[in-house]
Amino acid sequence: MNTDTPHGDDLDPASAALAALFDAHRTLSDAIDCEIRAACGLSHAEVDVLGTLTRGPAGRQRMVDIAGQMCLSKSGVTQIVDRLEAAGLTARESSAADRRLVYAAITTAGRDVLDKAAPVLAAIAHEHIASRLPGADLGKLTKTLRTIAGTSSPEASQR
Repeated sequence: MNTDTPHGDDLDPASAALAALFDAHRTLSDAIDCEIRAACGLSHAEVDVLGTLTRGPAGRQRMVDIAGQMCLSKSGVTQIVDRLEAAGLTARESSAADRRLVYAAITTAGRDVLDKAAPVLAAIAHEHIASRLPGADLGKLTKTLRTIAGTSSPEASQR
C-alpha cells in the first residue's frame, strides 16, 4: 500500500470506493451537523430520529425499532430521545396492548423543527452533491447508493 498518499492510491477498486465513501460521509455529516445546529439547534442525529419517527404509524415507533433503523444502540437512541423529549419535540407513549412497550412519538413541535430543517437539508444536498454532479450522474449515484444500502426504492431507503 502506498503510504505517501492520504487515501492509498494503490488500493483495490472496492477499497478505494470505501475510502471515498468514508470521505464523502465525513464531509456531508459535518455539513449537515453544522448547518442543522445553526438553523434548528439540534444535532444531525436528533433530526434523524425525528425523521425516523415520522415514518412510523401515527408518528411513533418503538425505541428498539429506531435503533435498528439508525444502526445505533438502544441506549444511544434513549439518550437522543431523552434530549428531544426535554425539548418538547418527542413524547413517550405506552402501549395499550402491552404495558412493557414504550414508544417514542413526534410532537407537533418536533414536526415544526423538521419543517424548518427541510430547506437546510435541501440546500446541503444541492451544494455538496447536485452542484458537483451532472444530472445523469446524480441519478446513477442515487441508484448505486440504494444498491449498497440494500434498498431499491425511496420508500425502502427510508427504513
